[in-house]
Amino acid sequence: MGKDWSTLELLRHARHDWLNQLQLIKANLSMGRAERANEIIEEIILASRHESNLMNLKVPELAEYLITFNWLKHPIVLEAKVTGEIRDLSKAEKVLLEACQSLFGVMNRSVNPQAENRLVFTISNEQHPSAFMFRLTGSIHNSEEFESELQDVMAAHKLLDVIESYIQPHEVYLVLQLYQ
Repeated sequence: MGKDWSTLELLRHARHDWLNQLQLIKANLSMGRAERANEIIEEIILASRHESNLMNLKVPELAEYLITFNWLKHPIVLEAKVTGEIRDLSKAEKVLLEACQSLFGVMNRSVNPQAENRLVFTISNEQHPSAFMFRLTGSIHNSEEFESELQDVMAAHKLLDVIESYIQPHEVYLVLQLYQ
């Protein structure tokens, strides 16, 4: 698992995030950009729904890892999404958590920390079995080294199967499924 958060640390980080979002809304309203303020509100609502869906998948350690990821220093900003129906993924939690930690580690080491790097991780429950999609955009240092490390991670997580993948200098896309 990651960092052990005290209640006060959790509250401090959550409050900080909410204040940042409120300041964005307020700034846009003060500049007469009501439409942009409404877009930000819709983005907040959507992100909150994804967090709620993530917490309902019965994977508390994975949910905590994903929700608190951006609270620590990383060269990547993570956005976690859940699409489709809510499923009980508790039996796969350990494998998913370890795979995410390993893959995010490879991605953190493989991007230019000066660039704007964004990772969208989607748990797609629209088909059976669930798919786990990783889309990293930004500046990837060495695509060959990244691919080699990715193969090492996948070899260590034999319960996951790569369904689709490509690695380019500015984008990495990876879709995994659990073996049935």
